[in-house]
Amino acid sequence: METVAFGVLLFFGLLNLWVFHRFKKPLLPLVLALFVSFFTFFLSPVLGLLVFLLGQTLAFYAAGKR
Repeated sequence: METVAFGVLLFFGLLNLWVFHRFKKPLLPLVLALFVSFFTFFLSPVLGLLVFLLGQTLAFYAAGKR
């Protein structure tokens, strides 16, 4: 089950990186959110997915404000 969760996390993380790169948005908030979520995922998969969702939301919010 953790493998599937990690695959989903990796897929959407890479998809979001591609979207941010394509639309010339700042990548630093997204990369920081991905790093923290991957680190947290290895401590607790459920908490890692929650951190991932929160981080992605904040990164998209920050990108939309610019």
